[in-house]
Amino acid sequence: MTDAELTSRLHTNLIAFKRLQAERGSLRHLSLPGVEAFALPAYQDAHFQQVLFTHADALSQALPAVRDFYRGLGLSRWRVTLTPWQRDAKAVLAEQGYRFDFTIPAMGAWLKDLPDAAPGVPVESMGDLTDLVELNVSAYGPEWRDILATWRRPPPPSVHTVVARDAGRPLSCGLAVDVADTAGVYLVATHPEARGLGMATAVMRGLIAGARARGCTATVLQSTAAGLRIYRHLGFRDLGEWEHWVPPPGQGRALG
Repeated sequence: MTDAELTSRLHTNLIAFKRLQAERGSLRHLSLPGVEAFALPAYQDAHFQQVLFTHADALSQALPAVRDFYRGLGLSRWRVTLTPWQRDAKAVLAEQGYRFDFTIPAMGAWLKDLPDAAPGVPVESMGDLTDLVELNVSAYGPEWRDILATWRRPPPPSVHTVVARDAGRPLSCGLAVDVADTAGVYLVATHPEARGLGMATAVMRGLIAGARARGCTATVLQSTAAGLRIYRHLGFRDLGEWEHWVPPPGQGRALG
């Protein structure tokens, strides 16, 4: 039960999470052998355009098609994600003019290693995901409203949600996507007025308890800088920084 195994599970889970978004209409999706590219054409920021791959040879073969995919959508920037176990792809990207841009921390845990602790404050599941959308908007900015609107569309998505409330008011939330026996955690957000009150910890404990009840053996996530302390306190292991590389200026210009 190694960090490499948890990293592999997070990679697989993230692809499934993005495919779910694509199926619900919020993402454009290009699927190639060993490579998955996702795009939100309404946003130029590379953060919203992501390429995930299984091995360097597959990425090398796919890069021209990936470029054409984004160019065809009018996008000039996108990011290729490398896990710590995919660093051999750096040479492939560098040869094509890509450059390192930023990192995102990855974390994971085997559920047997996490304490079976109660949330501490009442938590519940959500049928309607409006509260999840609104909390993420309050935490991360108004541009996320359109991006997350997909989660409010019928039919209800195949996800598991937790929300913490105070006097009926939603203050923190998160959701989990199960792939085999691994629960991937996404969209954890706390209202700015409720930070530091333990709400996110309660939500995470609720998500962990739910994953155990469903028979999962592992849980994985990507963290913001602010979330690292919470996840480490809960017992998550650091899986290393996932690197994100972007294409050279001009590669994304539209043909014509």
